[in-house]
Amino acid sequence: MRKLFIQFYLLLIFSFLVAVSLAGLVYKEVAEKAGDRALADLLKTTLTLIEHTLDGVPQQQWPAELAKLDHELDFNVALQPLQSLPLDAQSMQALVRGDIVMLEDDLTYLQRVKQSPYALVAGPMSYLVFMHELKWLDYALLTMIGLSLAIPVLLWMRPHWSELVQLENAAKQLSQGQFQARVSLAPASGLQPLARGFNHMAESVERLLESKQTLINAVAHELRTPLARLRYRLALLDVDAANPVHDGIERDLSSIGSLIDELLLHARLGRPDLPMQPVTLPAHAWLRQRLDDLSSHHPQLRVRLRVCQDSLHGDPTLLARALDNLLNNAANYGRGEIELGFQVQHGEQQLSVADNGHGIAAADRSRVLEPFVRLDPSRDKNQAGYGLGLAIVQQIMLAHHGQIRIDDSTLGGARFTLSWPEQQSDTTMNNS
Repeated sequence: MRKLFIQFYLLLIFSFLVAVSLAGLVYKEVAEKAGDRALADLLKTTLTLIEHTLDGVPQQQWPAELAKLDHELDFNVALQPLQSLPLDAQSMQALVRGDIVMLEDDLTYLQRVKQSPYALVAGPMSYLVFMHELKWLDYALLTMIGLSLAIPVLLWMRPHWSELVQLENAAKQLSQGQFQARVSLAPASGLQPLARGFNHMAESVERLLESKQTLINAVAHELRTPLARLRYRLALLDVDAANPVHDGIERDLSSIGSLIDELLLHARLGRPDLPMQPVTLPAHAWLRQRLDDLSSHHPQLRVRLRVCQDSLHGDPTLLARALDNLLNNAANYGRGEIELGFQVQHGEQQLSVADNGHGIAAADRSRVLEPFVRLDPSRDKNQAGYGLGLAIVQQIMLAHHGQIRIDDSTLGGARFTLSWPEQQSDTTMNNS
């Protein structure tokens, strides 16, 4: 809320300064120029009269004649040699021509006396002194007005402050999976339409997730029941277990059961209130264990492990599932060589799996992360799969506030990189 107040206040100050600047430009073009012209005309007339007074008077008596005029003028008049004046070349040329030159810092005017090597120095002018002091007064007034604008802004925002805080807290609760969060504002509140819209959205999200979970649970239950019956009836059949038909039916039933498990896992990972148990693991030992499990199923693989930092933070169960999916994909679609790496760079943990397979075209890299998307069947080598593996990996990364990237591997195939923040509090990860 403080940020909202500052933004609104700065916008108001900016608008105020623009308006004042425009008014100042008009004032400068009209009033100030008119005053300067009048002052210049008056000064020119005065200096002309002084020149007439000095006309016919020897130069050595000029200072005495000027001293007689001091009590008759509102400003001091002195006589100085041209060479002693602090002027640049352009101003000096103007003074030699007979023009009036102003020294803004000293608030004085200069004019050459006829064709002599002297110049009349008139000032400081009381009008210019007043204008100079008035300028600083203007700056002070503008500053006071700018600061005083904070008071009406604060008075306007104060009634909405607590309501906006309540909306913000309810939005945070909703993002953390607390779908019962609602906003209750006074009927006369100006934010009441926003509160009603938020509550309607929260109710819709809650009903949607509940109906989705109910549907998934019902479908899983309804599918598991006939699967169990089929297994029971298959066991009652007088068929040799070594019969290819019996073996094929068993494989099909197991495949359907695995698909149901994958669907349930994908649905569970997609919930905002997914429970997380993040811990810190020794990276090298944990990754070596995953590779040992992979080698037990694919003993012909050539695997390289590269660990730059031996500390990995995250949910070990979910990360193991994501890594196993990537390693199995690399084993199935690669050509016998895998490189597994872990590093921490710019505050992010990066876990990469690279293979020496055919790779994934750039146009397919975003599509392959979608559920049930499988690329050219010729790449599959008759490997089992449902098109949910990479979608599950992406959901696991989202739960860790991270992402998955796909690019080309130095081995010639594809490289999958999982990246997520190096350190997060348990509460933050539970709120994914």
